[in-house]
Amino acid sequence: MLSTPWITCLWPGLSELWLRGRWTGLVWALGFTLLLNAALVSKGVWPELGNVWIRSGLWYLVLGFWLVNSVWMGARLASGSWDAVDATIDQLFQTAQTSYLKGQWYQAEAVLLRLLRREPDDAEALLLLATLKRHTKQFEEAREILDRLERLDASRRWWFEIHREKQLLSEREEGETEAQADASNTSAQNLGEQNAERGRPSLPEAA
Repeated sequence: MLSTPWITCLWPGLSELWLRGRWTGLVWALGFTLLLNAALVSKGVWPELGNVWIRSGLWYLVLGFWLVNSVWMGARLASGSWDAVDATIDQLFQTAQTSYLKGQWYQAEAVLLRLLRREPDDAEALLLLATLKRHTKQFEEAREILDRLERLDASRRWWFEIHREKQLLSEREEGETEAQADASNTSAQNLGEQNAERGRPSLPEAA
């Protein structure tokens, strides 16, 4: 789990995008980037494209954009609302992780689902939930969660773990398929032996 460092607040949308992988953060970050680039180009590259009022207006927009974001983020950090959300999410994740390490799969899953209702794009929680689904043999759901996780921008830092989990999931699925086939063969053999002991033909012979 990640708290919000103050440095990410200096670029509009970066905190939402980098730490939480939210699309709203991407929109804000791209909007500010485009506006800043337009101001720089009009000032130093092609000043002839616009008059002094346009160039000045672009810089005022950049400054206004940045100030609004700074005031908003400063208010959230000062009030502790952002940190309170982070603390609650961290606590939920630690509780789920403790239950997971104790082998309490369903208790851990319940806590993770509660966490994800508050923070749907939490990459660590999604990765742990996919692992839990693998342990409880809910293979299809585990694969869907991993696919959802891969679509998040925040998943880039978890690339190795995601692909490792996919590999473990495939191996577990193959193992379960082989185990079911072996169990079916063993059951058929046992039935044949029981029928032979009773003087009855086995199923293939009866057919």
